[in-house]
Amino acid sequence: MRLFVVNNKLLPIFILLLGALLGYFILFSGDHKPANYKKNKANRIRIVQTSELVNGSVVPFWKTSGFVIPAEAVKVYARVSGNIEAINPLAMPGGQLKKGQWLAQLEAVDFEITRRSQQAQLAQAQANFSLEEADQIIAKEELALLSHHNELGIDQSLVLREPQLTVAKAKVSVAINNLEKAELNLQRTKVLMPFDGAIMSKSVGLASKVSSSTLLFEVVNTDTYWIEVKIPHKFLSLLDQAQTAEMSQSRLWGKGKKRQARFISILPELDSKDRQVKVLLAIDSPNVTNDNSPQVFINDFLNVELKGKAIKDAWVIKHPWLLPDKTMWVVDKNSTLQKRAVEVLFKGRDLIYIQSTFEKGDRALAEKPGIAAVGLQVKTRKSRVKKLKQENQVNKVKGLTNER
Repeated sequence: MRLFVVNNKLLPIFILLLGALLGYFILFSGDHKPANYKKNKANRIRIVQTSELVNGSVVPFWKTSGFVIPAEAVKVYARVSGNIEAINPLAMPGGQLKKGQWLAQLEAVDFEITRRSQQAQLAQAQANFSLEEADQIIAKEELALLSHHNELGIDQSLVLREPQLTVAKAKVSVAINNLEKAELNLQRTKVLMPFDGAIMSKSVGLASKVSSSTLLFEVVNTDTYWIEVKIPHKFLSLLDQAQTAEMSQSRLWGKGKKRQARFISILPELDSKDRQVKVLLAIDSPNVTNDNSPQVFINDFLNVELKGKAIKDAWVIKHPWLLPDKTMWVVDKNSTLQKRAVEVLFKGRDLIYIQSTFEKGDRALAEKPGIAAVGLQVKTRKSRVKKLKQENQVNKVKGLTNER
């Protein structure tokens, strides 16, 4: 009972407090708003990051890589049997030789004897042929004395010794062929370099017994090397085969050093793993070096940049900007979000080349849109991401990458 009386005494105080709170709410929720209310509302406008849209004629690139392989690698075998008599001091692994320089010399005594023997046989065959020619002349004279030889049934060809003359002539031809073969075998005792190149390996030494199946040297052509790279099907139609490719390897050559490679062919076989197209390039004079052209070695792993055909009147955007429905968000000149339809010309790994009808003042929304709607008012801030190149610098946009 006592507690009930006390609560009744506090009731007026509770009513006053409640009234004060209600009045405060009515006062500040009506037309009497604080002066900074609008400012706070403005601060609540979404701040977004944008990037400039670049348009112009661009040259797409595709970056790939591959191993350097020899254009010509030959195993040199002996052409005749014999013992190695001498080896060129330059014919050591790594040695550089010109086409026609000798690599090794086999003992030639036996081959010289064979050649002299064939020369003698040829002389004998030619002498026999001359004798047969003389006998035929005599036979003609004797036949002319027989005025009625036709009535006697004489075979004129036999009388004139034509079969004997044919045999003698054939023996001369055989002797000539045998002599040429003997001279050729004598020449083959000297093993020659088949082209300008370098020695990869040497398998023989002095006094080695060799035959036509004995491997002597492995040599490689140093005038030209090849490099095989891969590109996707989608870049094949854009590949400019008339343009040279640029090769680099900053870890080995240093930054800024490059070499050129020329297009050879599109190989008919796709890569068995990733189904990409194989492209064969040629590196000319790989051993010729200067300040900007370092030496290229077989089995070098090099980065290669292939040039595509110029795409005119194209916009360059990044992958995150393109939406699945082939549209992209932009912030227009009125600072509102808008969607623009695009046509994809080429999609690389990092950059996409498109055509679209952008309006003056449009800037790409350079972040995930999140909850967005067409016409949403936004506020832009400076992009913290490096901007794409300006239109007057866009002739060489790089970025289509497929690095391993």
